[in-house]
Amino acid sequence: MPIRQLKISGVRNLQPLDLTLQSGVNFIYGDNGSGKTSILEAIVLMAAGKSFRTSQLKHVLAHNADRIEIQMDIDDESLGQCQLDSLRLKGGDHLLKLNGSVLTSQAEAAHWLPVQVIDPTTFKLLSGSPEERRQFIDWGVFHVEHSFMEQWKTFRKQLKQRNSVLKQKEAEWLPVWNKGFVESALVIDQHRRAYLKRFKPEFMRILKALDDSVDVSLAYYPGWDKDSELQDVLDKQQERDMVLGYTQSGPHRAELRIKVDKQPAAEILSRGQQKTVVAALKIAQGALFQQESGRRTIYLVDDLASELDEKHRFALCKLLEDLKCQVFITSIDKDKLTDIWQPVASKLFHVEQGAVQDVAAEVESAASQQDRPAD
Repeated sequence: MPIRQLKISGVRNLQPLDLTLQSGVNFIYGDNGSGKTSILEAIVLMAAGKSFRTSQLKHVLAHNADRIEIQMDIDDESLGQCQLDSLRLKGGDHLLKLNGSVLTSQAEAAHWLPVQVIDPTTFKLLSGSPEERRQFIDWGVFHVEHSFMEQWKTFRKQLKQRNSVLKQKEAEWLPVWNKGFVESALVIDQHRRAYLKRFKPEFMRILKALDDSVDVSLAYYPGWDKDSELQDVLDKQQERDMVLGYTQSGPHRAELRIKVDKQPAAEILSRGQQKTVVAALKIAQGALFQQESGRRTIYLVDDLASELDEKHRFALCKLLEDLKCQVFITSIDKDKLTDIWQPVASKLFHVEQGAVQDVAAEVESAASQQDRPAD
């Protein structure tokens, strides 16, 4: 699944670039604000349709630019060599293409470009809203169960219709909409349960490899009382739902509860330990995806040295190396990249004021100039 060639224009302070990438590890270093994280941001923008740094596209768009253009040549295990193109206009219009054919949804691009991000804010997966943890589960389900996206759309439609009935106080119509809502909700719930049953042992294995002193448990809450049938819960909550104008229980309220000694992990663990746990969650998700699909995740690790000491950085790099997947790692300090991990298949890029330079190519060019005979 590696990206072989990457072209970017119109993203933040990055100058237009055309990079030939390594299928293994791509090290990117430069000062704060130089643009190194913007490279990762562009990859996520192609894969997810949104940035991991901001919810507003206008903040990603370069000053005075009217569009963002991203092009990737990738090696896919099933398609072979293919090209993804993304055009995002300042006004909001968006066009995605695969090998010249227009893609009808962002989910199609996400399928062909499975990406995981590990950055200084990843601890929010523990301390943030339940929605972030639901999205984490659904990433894993989506990339393995090909029917999940359509099933999720069906559920969202049923939820919207039920909420509309609640807002209109049309209680006589609720039994009609409840039937479809419950049916689609249980399908989503079954997918999530099955995925987490496979995911938990892989996560425990990865976490132990990263730090065997951290003892974390994972528990799934479906979005309603686990000891009750969803239909019974809806019946009991109907009056309150009518008052509120929305559905209180269902898969849209599901939660992955991550705990230490029965307490929320975010309240017990240090920031460094939280980042270790989140790194384990994301590496485990990619490892399971690889086992079940035969395809590899692309990992984007922003600011490797942030809140991870040398021991944990080394362990993280070893796990990623064992997966034999493509990795992009950024850091301010070049030595903290190359000293801790020097894989054979790697490239080093330097970013300065938005300009990206392939360090090896720069060295080779300088050497060829020195070897050239004088006129």
